[in-house]
Amino acid sequence: MRTPVFEGGPAPLGRDCLGDDAVGRLAGYWFELADADAAGGVPLRSSFDPARVVDLLPRLVIAEHLGGHDFRYRLLGTEVDSFTKARYTGKRSSEIEGHGPGNRIHDVFVATLEGGRPYAMAMPYVGSSRFCRSVRQLSLPFRTEAGGDQIISLIDFDLRPGVVPSLVPAADRGLL
Repeated sequence: MRTPVFEGGPAPLGRDCLGDDAVGRLAGYWFELADADAAGGVPLRSSFDPARVVDLLPRLVIAEHLGGHDFRYRLLGTEVDSFTKARYTGKRSSEIEGHGPGNRIHDVFVATLEGGRPYAMAMPYVGSSRFCRSVRQLSLPFRTEAGGDQIISLIDFDLRPGVVPSLVPAADRGLL
């Protein structure tokens, strides 16, 4: 079953509607971590074990909250990176045109931190690539031992049949 996500913008994702797709599996893992967290609520980033979601790593983004409405892209998975207009790892959202307030990806990051739980949304694809039809995004809040907030976000691409992301020519990239 495919996990339903809202197309009208970021919406909380409850554990009662999780499917067996990538969105559902990653959200289910987050709920497992949250349930095991001694403080309750938002789990520590250090409790996240990438080995549990190896097949999802190319589609993950790790963003660090810098305060206010600014985030730093700490890591973009290789599949996500293959669809971006430039290399965003290490850049602040405020440094990238269109990635600040009002951007749907930014909105889901803010909602995730404010809600302290998984948020998801579906977005129509509006870029120039002829390979991608739409995107589903899941964002999960994490806290760090140092007191900062991070988000691990899954970008679930709805690609046309037969497309292998790593083989998409650079001229056809441009998702984020």
